[in-house]
Amino acid sequence: MGMGEFLASSLARLPIHGPLRRSLDLVYAPVDPAFRVDYLAGPGDPGDIGPDSVTWRVMANPMVFAIGAIPAVILQLAEEGIGKGVDTYSTYKTDTLGRTQRTLSAALASTYASKSAKAALMAEVARRHARVRGPLDDGGRYSAFDPERMAFVHLTAGYGFAEAYHRLVAPLSPAEREALITESLPVAADYGRFELPRTPAAVDAFLRGWAPRLQRRPELENFLAVARRGSAVSLLPRAGQGLLLRAGIDLLPDWAKERLGFQRAPAAQAATVALLRPLVRFVPRVMRDTPPQLACRRLGLPDDHLFRPRATPVLAGVSPRSAA
Repeated sequence: MGMGEFLASSLARLPIHGPLRRSLDLVYAPVDPAFRVDYLAGPGDPGDIGPDSVTWRVMANPMVFAIGAIPAVILQLAEEGIGKGVDTYSTYKTDTLGRTQRTLSAALASTYASKSAKAALMAEVARRHARVRGPLDDGGRYSAFDPERMAFVHLTAGYGFAEAYHRLVAPLSPAEREALITESLPVAADYGRFELPRTPAAVDAFLRGWAPRLQRRPELENFLAVARRGSAVSLLPRAGQGLLLRAGIDLLPDWAKERLGFQRAPAAQAATVALLRPLVRFVPRVMRDTPPQLACRRLGLPDDHLFRPRATPVLAGVSPRSAA
């Protein structure tokens, strides 16, 4: 057992499960009824990608979502059209918890829900996005359905979650990174029609191509201020919000850190990872009835299926079950 697993196991024995579970329950239970999903509906239906996918494993840990979303949002808000759309239409500044619940619910439904169970929610997401449009400083227009911006949002989210898992949970192999891209294609289709690169190198080139369009915009500063304050519910005390924010910022690509002024010393980044890794590995040990666990039950799998060590390595384009 490594030091991270030892610390996680030790933390699991402490009498702190109640508050943490209540926080998890609140984050996973949207107040907005349009964003509630029955993950037990459709017994035997694996959805679009299924339990042997790398995506199911990566997205199962709520800390991966919490930390991985930070670099994604930073990159998105640094672009004028996306930044203006979020700042104008999103409620994250006044209803941080509700916005978090809705975003998380949409991401989890497109990953874990059966095809029939997620249909109404994805239609609602499309309906709300349809009103997100407005003017740009150069006289152009932005829209939530702009294909290029949709691709950028999708790929930055995937990048953030993959990097959070890779650095804080377990290293991802090149084949697993390629599998994440392939598995994301049907998930992306839930949000609309737009072209996506199909290889890690092409994804990297696509994201780097946006560098000239990214700036430290007021919309980005607004988000950073809210993130520093923390939300109404958190997996860490408010004093720990800065730690989560720093960890998320550290996940940014080097070119983006330089472009946006987020450089930190390597030693400071390593210290943040060392502090967070036991917590990230500990949280799954106290999860109960979360969407990933319910999805596993729908398929007759144990609740901890997504947290068990893989018996078979992932091959590019091949799931462990189909390779067996």
